[in-house]
Amino acid sequence: MPKESLLQHLRELRKVLTVSAIAVFVGFVAIFFLFSEELLLFFSRPLLDRDVDIINIGLAEPFVAQLRVSFVAGCVLASPVVFWKIWSFVRPALFPKERAAFRFTFVIVMLLFILGVLFAYIYVFNITINFFLLMGENVATPQISIDMYLRMLFNFVIPFGLAFQLPVITYLLHRLGIVKLQGLTKNRKYVVFAVFVVATIITPPDFLSQIMLALPLLFLYEISIIVIRLTASRKKPVSEDGQNDS
Repeated sequence: MPKESLLQHLRELRKVLTVSAIAVFVGFVAIFFLFSEELLLFFSRPLLDRDVDIINIGLAEPFVAQLRVSFVAGCVLASPVVFWKIWSFVRPALFPKERAAFRFTFVIVMLLFILGVLFAYIYVFNITINFFLLMGENVATPQISIDMYLRMLFNFVIPFGLAFQLPVITYLLHRLGIVKLQGLTKNRKYVVFAVFVVATIITPPDFLSQIMLALPLLFLYEISIIVIRLTASRKKPVSEDGQNDS
């Protein structure tokens, strides 16, 4: 029986992966043939607004750039299908309270990811571009390769979205008993050091970008401590009532 159950789960997992891959492929093809040029223009706006020439330094570079932006947009377009299939896979194994907690956590994760990407693209990326253009204005005339620019853009904004998951990770580690509230508050200096190390690793090699990532992460860390403290204070009166009743 366990073997049959395992095989059934593997079949369901294969179905999830297959449907997800098909959804991403369909989204990629649709974006590539319908909107790839418009998306390239949209993502290039920070440079075009500053009168920076966007060039290609290879015969296939414009095509590769269209493939890159279409794949990212295709993944975003297919994400509802992918998330629905993942939810349908894990839902039967969860109790009603766990399902509600999973849905709530999923919404928070998505909102934090979107917030991180928007924050990086609207504020940090534009500040970084201004900084680099200012530093190089008396050195060389800026002409940016389209594919190199897109790689820099995606390598810049996606880590911000992932890094903004810090409150969720911290809260889950506390719920699992891996970290304690006292430890989170006592070891702030180590967290500050770790945040700057992470910011140095996942951002482009300039101090400004690292600061612009580290400061929001430290703010989100403090928010996670407040959330943990509030949830702990809610549980404490219940346990005290239980002790008094006993």
